[in-house]
Amino acid sequence: MKSRFIFVIIGTIHILIGLSLVGMIPNFDEAIKTWVSSEISEDVKNIIIGQTRVIIVHSIGTGLILLYCRSLKDTKDIKRVLLGYLFLIAMIITNIVYGIVLKKGSPPTPIIVLYATGAIVGCYGFLRASYTNK
Repeated sequence: MKSRFIFVIIGTIHILIGLSLVGMIPNFDEAIKTWVSSEISEDVKNIIIGQTRVIIVHSIGTGLILLYCRSLKDTKDIKRVLLGYLFLIAMIITNIVYGIVLKKGSPPTPIIVLYATGAIVGCYGFLRASYTNK
């Protein structure tokens, strides 16, 4: 698989993660009712929604940067970007595992699957992708 397709795949994954969270903001009470049974104060809702917006923008921004990287030609640059991406994904997956193990909450299963898919594709790209973009 060519490196440009690796960047398109992982960039698209991050944009999908960001867009999937956009639907949570207008229906916030419905989105969290499976985890929270009591009423949440307006201040706490605003903090959570603010943090969700940060995650959305961060994920979409990361996806756009990765899509932009598809035009890289130099093998060293491609490997550096993919290595940085793998460090990012390692930190995200570590955070997810921490939340699951300590029962402190984790993202929905489809988001976990998207991150795991991104990690697999990123690893493949780092180790085995062809780096000629002809």
